[in-house]
Amino acid sequence: MSRQSRNAASYELVNWQHIFQQIDQDNDGLILRSDLKKYLLKYPLSDVQLPEYIVDAILEHVDFNNDGFIDLQEFYKLVNIQTDYVTRRAIRRALVKGALSVAPRSQVSHSDRIYIEQYLCCPPPLIIPLLCIAEIGVFVYEALKTKSNLGPYSPVDLKSPLVFDPHKRAEAWRFLTYMLVHAGYAHLISNVFVSLLLGIPLEMVHRWWRIFLLYMSGVIFGSIVASIFSPHAYLVGASGGCYALIAAHLANIIINWKEMPFNWLRLIAFTILVGVDIGTFVYFTVNKKDNSISYSAHVAGFIAGLLVGMVALRNLKEHKWEIVLKWAGFAIFLVMVILAIIIHIFFPDVVGLYTNKSSVFPDVNGAAIISTA
Repeated sequence: MSRQSRNAASYELVNWQHIFQQIDQDNDGLILRSDLKKYLLKYPLSDVQLPEYIVDAILEHVDFNNDGFIDLQEFYKLVNIQTDYVTRRAIRRALVKGALSVAPRSQVSHSDRIYIEQYLCCPPPLIIPLLCIAEIGVFVYEALKTKSNLGPYSPVDLKSPLVFDPHKRAEAWRFLTYMLVHAGYAHLISNVFVSLLLGIPLEMVHRWWRIFLLYMSGVIFGSIVASIFSPHAYLVGASGGCYALIAAHLANIIINWKEMPFNWLRLIAFTILVGVDIGTFVYFTVNKKDNSISYSAHVAGFIAGLLVGMVALRNLKEHKWEIVLKWAGFAIFLVMVILAIIIHIFFPDVVGLYTNKSSVFPDVNGAAIISTA
């Protein structure tokens, strides 16, 4: 047998699936095309040094779906590509050397890049900016109508058909439209800033209708729960939606854990943020201290964002445990919504949903609550 035949036979005996798994360091079944290019250009130290344009052409040829990643089927095509013997041997040698190398992983792993690749600016994120524009527009309109001085904590027009009025719960639209009214520009700016900061990145990956559904779920569930826990209070502000966006980031981390860059850092940051808010809510509730912030709307918005988010957001690589978790969570959310609606319709006196007196307290950090005197 000639030396060329022996070398060809030796590469035929290579377990290419094992080589693929070694190069695929995060075990997601995909190898970034640029990483394979790096191996093919770096490791053929003899026989032939493949020119970059040939490597690009080969990888483009075997990448069936042109997604920038090589799966196992495409990898088999690569090692058996129909070309001259010298080029094919150089490709196989490079892949073997790449698998055996101990070079550190790139700063951004293959899985991380799967998520990063999903960011799209076309179509541009519009739903969150449009919601913010609507909130700003209503704020300016209300200020011009009432001719009140614009301040960080301006009074709210209680006669507005948009405000959540505890005496007019039958006007169901108020459970949603209260998000458009704000008690001063400090309240408005804080909600708009949070919405833009957290909502636009989510919309770029998960598309506008999913984020719209999340936001509205937080707003509506926030008002329903606040109506039960603060039955004598008027309610304004979009913090239910803002906290739904915060929770949506946490849901995003859970369902796309391996694909999410800086997953632990994100998880810790959002856990601290939510922990502080929940702790403050518990403190004021236990000590029965008056406070203008509707923490119950915050918590309810967060719950809606988390449970709805696990179902509504895109799961880039779905696992069985994620399917069970997200649908179980969504079922719990539906049960809570149904129970809250039943309380409002059939058992309003149990939690005291009606009152005759109220006074105004502006909110700085979240959903403004106009609470009982």
